[in-house]
Amino acid sequence: MHQARWMARAIYSLKISLLSAQFKITSKDKAALIDVCLFIVISFVKPWLQCTSAIKSPYQDLCFLKSMKSYEKIDETISKAALQKITHHLWYLTDEVSILSLFDDDVDQETKVKMVQNLTKEEEITHGKRYIPSKEELCGSLYEKSISDFISLKSKSLFNRLKIEDSFLHECPTLWSNNASFQEARKKISALRVVNDVAERAIKLMQDFHGLITVEEEQKQFILRCVQEHRKIYPDSKKQTLKRKFEQ
Repeated sequence: MHQARWMARAIYSLKISLLSAQFKITSKDKAALIDVCLFIVISFVKPWLQCTSAIKSPYQDLCFLKSMKSYEKIDETISKAALQKITHHLWYLTDEVSILSLFDDDVDQETKVKMVQNLTKEEEITHGKRYIPSKEELCGSLYEKSISDFISLKSKSLFNRLKIEDSFLHECPTLWSNNASFQEARKKISALRVVNDVAERAIKLMQDFHGLITVEEEQKQFILRCVQEHRKIYPDSKKQTLKRKFEQ
């Protein structure tokens, strides 16, 4: 939903709608154009503008899912198409990522209290494995789901990775704004870089090298790792960069 190709069409749709009086357009096309523009203005602009914020994205994307379910009352076709598209990206609504919503001012205090409580709850084990709801289960209960439902013991691992001091969790969320550790954690998380086309980059990498040198799966994966490592060492074609020694 946040791809550049879609945004180009969205911008063109808004422009055509604004300038529709200056050229001929059929009633059918005009009605379809208005439907798209209403979807963009009512439901899409806010999540699109906030998708690059690590703090805002988890809660905002969950809200977007709920709003798309509610959008059935306005346009069932658009609602179904948007939900079908966004459900392909539910893999990022994980325990570790969802905890970023603790720093989101749009999340109410009561929800943050539940999030903190879920950080200490034992995970539900089913047949020896942690229970993870399927996409069908998640989409079928959009109205009941809260961002706190995605928080578990595993969520704290993000703090460990980023070396964030989490003593503020022992205080009431209403006091966090004056807590030094919370402010430091918020500053660090706000600096996180969010890239929403990582999956597309991986697909493009696979398309470029699939079957080019070998069709053997193990060797293919080895080639992809070599290419990724090489690109990290040589991100551009500058003379100073190319002089770097490549070490395996």
